[in-house]
Amino acid sequence: MRAVVVEEQGQVRVVDDVPMPVPGEYDALVKIVACGFCNGTDMRIIHGQMTRQQGLQPYPTVLGHEAVGIIERVGKKVRNLRVGEKHIRVQGGSTQGSRYSSTHGQMAEYGLITDWAAMKADGLAVPPGAPMQPSRLPDDFDPVACGVLLPLCECLSAVRNFDIGPSTDVLVYGAGPMGLAMMQYMKLVGAKSVTCIDSVPERLEKARTVAGVDETINFQTQDVAQVLGGRLFDRVVDAVGSSAVILEASGYCKPYGMVCALGVLRKGDSSVDLSLLKNNSRLHMLNFPYEEYAVLQENISYIQRGLVDLKNYYSHVLPLEEVHQAMELVRTKQAIKVILTL
Repeated sequence: MRAVVVEEQGQVRVVDDVPMPVPGEYDALVKIVACGFCNGTDMRIIHGQMTRQQGLQPYPTVLGHEAVGIIERVGKKVRNLRVGEKHIRVQGGSTQGSRYSSTHGQMAEYGLITDWAAMKADGLAVPPGAPMQPSRLPDDFDPVACGVLLPLCECLSAVRNFDIGPSTDVLVYGAGPMGLAMMQYMKLVGAKSVTCIDSVPERLEKARTVAGVDETINFQTQDVAQVLGGRLFDRVVDAVGSSAVILEASGYCKPYGMVCALGVLRKGDSSVDLSLLKNNSRLHMLNFPYEEYAVLQENISYIQRGLVDLKNYYSHVLPLEEVHQAMELVRTKQAIKVILTL
């Protein structure tokens, strides 16, 4: 099957010799329709800025973790998945016997979904944290637009994990797609105030018009400390992925406040000198999603009620073969997000 492969650091191409995934008796075979290109993780995989502990597999490796697909067939012991359903909980296929590894492996024509709930009901061991919640999408949802739905669920789950609510003042570094979505969910759950820091005017405008933040600060043209004027926050969120941001953020925490790290730290920039964190502040690391499928139905409700518009979170749709253009659009920040179609 066709797939996007990182051959070695910095070298990406579309190949057509990746083995088709072979579903087991608890698996469904999924025809992938679209896959979001992740501005953070995918670019860091491509450029060797992730570690093996963060999930990077040996090159050459199949890329992608934001796929949407339609089930084509199911194994004989599958009970909670049906042919024809749309889903976002797709796994890359096994690369056993292939020259390719799989770093999530969903920028490909086919993937799998495992019926973990059926396995558990049958008394079989399942991995810790294996999602039991349904990942089916409504029939009328556009599967291409849903190429942003998994990261949106990650953002909503992050707002829940960071315990942001009506009494919370929040400062957010970064108005990329993840930062923007988090800020919209913060406002939807009733955060007391949300302030955004970024340097791209178009993204700051989206923070105002899409997320409805209370204030924006352009750190290229404004002095952040001067604009804030001594104000402190209950939560300060790093949606960029930078140890320098984590340290700076702690300086804006109230006593007992929390630095919330969502952005994935780069290889070589993964050390934080804890002695420099502000006294009586806390650090909550969430570099990897946690319980993102637990909020899927809540997110679907927001979309169906018109409170969240998926189209606000991507700017370009390109065929898989144009992955290099997608990379350039992301690198130059011309795209809020790119969805690749198959």
